[in-house]
Amino acid sequence: MAQRFLPILLKSLAPLVVLTTVSGCASQSELTAIRLDADHPKYQSTSCQNALAGSDFHRDAKTLSLIASPALVVLSGGLLLPVVAANAGLDVADRIDASNMATRCGAKGQSANEIAGSVVGGAALGVVSGVAPK
Repeated sequence: MAQRFLPILLKSLAPLVVLTTVSGCASQSELTAIRLDADHPKYQSTSCQNALAGSDFHRDAKTLSLIASPALVVLSGGLLLPVVAANAGLDVADRIDASNMATRCGAKGQSANEIAGSVVGGAALGVVSGVAPK
């Protein structure tokens, strides 16, 4: 039983390794928070500080997703698309919140088209890396 499960687990972990290497472990909200100019007048505003406080949620969600996604693919019998769709949904929320954070803190946020392009690119990478030849 374990001999049959191990190859499936390893094949499921391969996309995780690729995605982690390519995308890193930081959420878009975290990366945006790091890039902000702390000397900008809007940075000290309540709106900006509230947005910064919300970045922890996205970091935790991304970490959980990186850990849970391979397991969900294995447990679902290899259904990759629902996992990619769920991760894309989390990515959309993260990128929208990061854009709002940037705007509230005095930086330029991303447009809806930029966000959509990034999410579609990430989802396509997830599908391609998850359905590599077996």
